[in-house]
Amino acid sequence: MSYNLDLNTHFLKRKQSPKRYWQFVSKNNLLGTAVTENAKLNPKKAYFQLYACKPKGKILIPGVTISTDSGDVLVYAPSEELYDYGTIYEENVSIKRIYDLCEKKGYLMSIAHPFGLINNSASYMMGLSKLEKFIKEKNVGVEAYNGMIGYLSYYMYDSFFLKTMRDVLDYVENNKILSALGISKFAERFNHKIDQKSYDVVYKLAATLKLSQTANFITAGSGTDYVDRIGSGIITLDLNKSFFEEENNSQNKIILSKISKKEIISFGPPGKYTDDLFERSTARITKTKAYEDLIYLTKTAFIKKQKAKKE
Repeated sequence: MSYNLDLNTHFLKRKQSPKRYWQFVSKNNLLGTAVTENAKLNPKKAYFQLYACKPKGKILIPGVTISTDSGDVLVYAPSEELYDYGTIYEENVSIKRIYDLCEKKGYLMSIAHPFGLINNSASYMMGLSKLEKFIKEKNVGVEAYNGMIGYLSYYMYDSFFLKTMRDVLDYVENNKILSALGISKFAERFNHKIDQKSYDVVYKLAATLKLSQTANFITAGSGTDYVDRIGSGIITLDLNKSFFEEENNSQNKIILSKISKKEIISFGPPGKYTDDLFERSTARITKTKAYEDLIYLTKTAFIKKQKAKKE
């Protein structure tokens, strides 16, 4: 049978409860998750808080998001032993040191949101050519789908709200009376901004999918700090009945082994296949959430530019 997992989840930053975390795991029909709290936010605490109230039959894979000198990476392990290694907590740690740790211990390392934010994504911090070379030569994976960026790309082009707004702006831009009042120039600039952001978001998604094709393995997850968005990015695996007779750590090993061998059915947004066509589920995001994610991406990029100007 096929089962869905979200391999990039957080909950400490927004001070959300473990109980609420698991409510959304169940609500969104997930077998389980990997908790990948940022190394700066006490990932060990996050894991044990969630594990203490983990529902029977659910999976919780120990993980961590590490901010390296070359962008964010996700590390997955079969047991909580992962959190005992001081290397993962080092400030601006070398990506090579993290890779060496993973190779030595048999952990999986995946490049998180490679085309995400300028200040924490490998394609920007390492450079695309070096990143491609690193992925080709090393036993690393790529987060092929991140729920926040993926749903934004869908929202930017398919949202009825956005299409309606574009129609209004086009009307204002082409109206002679409004043009004489100077209002059409504002509409033109705003339209241009929307076009730029739409292209930017969709480019990030497409470039990530292309890059992931060259990786040894791929991962996928929601990637946001809000528990109500768990399941907006998933990976689907085939697991037999004997899997559920194993102990927790053994189950984690089986899942990570399947991922490392690319033994997956699919990855991406939640949905279902019907007559060879994919039907995307839109129940897990609203216009407000998409707007919040867009503001987060834009604001972070703006802050980065302002810091660069000061320096």
